[in-house]
Amino acid sequence: MLFNSLSFAVFMTVVFLIYWLVPVKYRYMVVLAANCYFYLGFGVGSFLLLCAVSVVTYIGAFFMEKSDGGLRKICFGVPFAVSLGLLLVFKYFNFAGQILSDTLGIFGIGFTPAVLKIAAPIGISFYTFKVISYMVEVYRGKLPAQRNFAKYAVYVSFFPQIASGPIERPAPFFAGLERENVFSYDKASNAVKLMAVGFFKKMIVADLLSGYVTKVFSNVNAYDGFALMAAAFLFSIQIYCDFAGYSDIANGAAQLLGYDGARNFEYPYFSSSVKEFWGRWHISLSTWFRDYIYIPLGGSRVGSLRYACNIMITFIVSGLWHGANLTFIVWGALHGAVQVFETFAHNAWAKLHGRDPKDKSYRKKGVARIAGIVFVFIFATVAWVFFEAGSVGDAMYVLTNMWHGITSPAAYVKGGLQSIGINSGMMLHLVLVIGMMFAYDLTAYIAAEHGGSAFTWLKRLPKPVRWIIYILVVDLMVIWFMQYGADSSSFVYFEF
Repeated sequence: MLFNSLSFAVFMTVVFLIYWLVPVKYRYMVVLAANCYFYLGFGVGSFLLLCAVSVVTYIGAFFMEKSDGGLRKICFGVPFAVSLGLLLVFKYFNFAGQILSDTLGIFGIGFTPAVLKIAAPIGISFYTFKVISYMVEVYRGKLPAQRNFAKYAVYVSFFPQIASGPIERPAPFFAGLERENVFSYDKASNAVKLMAVGFFKKMIVADLLSGYVTKVFSNVNAYDGFALMAAAFLFSIQIYCDFAGYSDIANGAAQLLGYDGARNFEYPYFSSSVKEFWGRWHISLSTWFRDYIYIPLGGSRVGSLRYACNIMITFIVSGLWHGANLTFIVWGALHGAVQVFETFAHNAWAKLHGRDPKDKSYRKKGVARIAGIVFVFIFATVAWVFFEAGSVGDAMYVLTNMWHGITSPAAYVKGGLQSIGINSGMMLHLVLVIGMMFAYDLTAYIAAEHGGSAFTWLKRLPKPVRWIIYILVVDLMVIWFMQYGADSSSFVYFEF
């Protein structure tokens, strides 16, 4: 069941009504039932695997809390190994076999690897990280083991987050379960508005762009020049709107049930450095890697060489988490390498000018900030080419051939747009929807910088202006349904 489907709209409405009608002490059971129904839609096998992981980690944490010494480590290690092992098998078994085959082939040794023909269950990358987070926090003594299995199962399988996150931490989620929520019209209204923003980003922007992006990246050798540059640019917008849209819908759905989901995006394309970008992009994942990989490795509290290694390891693992392909490893390595370069360059600049390396205020204003934002967007777009391309060779083809014909700018742009099917009318449509998305994000970003939100600013607008905005958004939604009907495309991060 996809968020951008009529079936989810009906499902969410029913769950919302039942949740607020039943007594407070039974509400978590309503959510658990909704979780089970939602995830069963992805297959009985996937559901049973989710149940098995939940049971194993629940039992492990329960006995781990009561044990010490070697037994405590066993109670932690076994569920941890089972959970992580299942993820590794489903996502990386075939990739590892192919790497082994290719490596042996270099030495003239023939090897045909076994092939696992079972697709990875939806959301396994996300709920595995949730249960690992829970196990680690209990092991460290920072969180008591959850005694109520049903409440633990609600955490692991929470339907707004199960497919593509956010990767919620256990402590705030369990605190939300214990809180006696009282229905608030204002909170529900803001939740619906947040979901509407998410649907706009996904259905009106991301789905519109995906056709052009897929057309080019599925057969890159058939294109050159501006067609490749346009596809790279459009994918930067598409993946942001697709995943940020999903996160907005997920958090809106959670808020309708009284839960405050983890914030996953904070307008990343307004970042002035790659480090800031990762503080704003997929925040729940980047903080997970920070807390459970980067900091345990030593973080930045080590020498320069080891710091660089820690960053590179963290980002390469992040790349592998996204997919079993060399393209994702290159994507992660690029982000890690540029972040290391930024740090070393800043430290050298600070030393040269006699300034405190911790003082990065110059990045937050004026030309330096604008230049940083432009650089980050261009770099992210280049890196996204590896993320979307089918192979490193395809990515290199895109990056090296997008400049063909640029010496004749008018013909370069016109020919590129025509080759991927963008006429003047569609160009106007693209500018309109991307412009609306940019205007919303810019407004929300500025509001957040001043301690507010886009919704509070929206309330300050004259009523006629607000209604013009509402009608325009609804009209675009209607046009989308008229064109695509009840069909809906999946979210990009469902693949991970």
